[in-house]
Amino acid sequence: MTYIKLIFDIDEEYQEMIIAELMDLDFYGFEQEDERLIAYVEQPRYNDAHREYIEQIIAAFPGASFYEAESIPEQNWNETWEKSIRPQVIGEFLVRPTWSEAMPEEGQMLLEIDPKMAFGTGYHATTRLVLNELSNIPLKNREILDAGTGTAILAIAAAKLGAARVLGFDIDPWSRDNAVENIYLNDVAGLVEFRFGGMEVVDDHEKFDVILANINRNAILELLPSFLGHARPAAVLILSGLLHTDELKLRDTLEDLPVKINGVTREEEWICFRITKI
Repeated sequence: MTYIKLIFDIDEEYQEMIIAELMDLDFYGFEQEDERLIAYVEQPRYNDAHREYIEQIIAAFPGASFYEAESIPEQNWNETWEKSIRPQVIGEFLVRPTWSEAMPEEGQMLLEIDPKMAFGTGYHATTRLVLNELSNIPLKNREILDAGTGTAILAIAAAKLGAARVLGFDIDPWSRDNAVENIYLNDVAGLVEFRFGGMEVVDDHEKFDVILANINRNAILELLPSFLGHARPAAVLILSGLLHTDELKLRDTLEDLPVKINGVTREEEWICFRITKI
């Protein structure tokens, strides 16, 4: 497979917004180097319409620009990016990549993640937002659904916080191996199950006390009715992968559903909703 390499010159504070947009266009390898963002996409998945769309996005950021490098054969795009990840404390957790030797302090739980992608490592603001929310709600002996589990970091965190059972699913092929790898790495294989696919892999009879969805606005809006159908009475839903510009749209949608908004937390340009089924 041949890949297209795009190089963006853009302020570091805006790079996560661009990554979110590019992931919707099937880009999935990223490197961040100060004021430069490098992104990779399979050549068949990139066309003139995508180029024009990216040009429109970039135009919103003063001084930002991008250009296409030559087509290149497949390789480990994320190797440089991965090595930039550092251990960090999020809520009750010390989140570290597998190559780090950092150890949790007293009262901290270890989350060890072998990252394959830009999201799902604790490095991204939305993952931090959801991890912090998990530390603030009771999970002991509860059943959890993690939609778009990715690296399974949130599912693993829920298990370590006392959940009786966690089901995570994802449609991305890279997640199929990486999620299972991380589940075993964190010794929660008896508590966390991974299924490859979308909402259809959740059986009709399965109900949950907490539903996590760190995905994107469009996917959340599409899946909300299904989430509620699988939610027990008074279930908590934690929704992220959302930009601050998505807030009004989501609030309008939630007004017509049997839910109560408990709060919205924020980090940088990202937000996280916590709602309860009523």
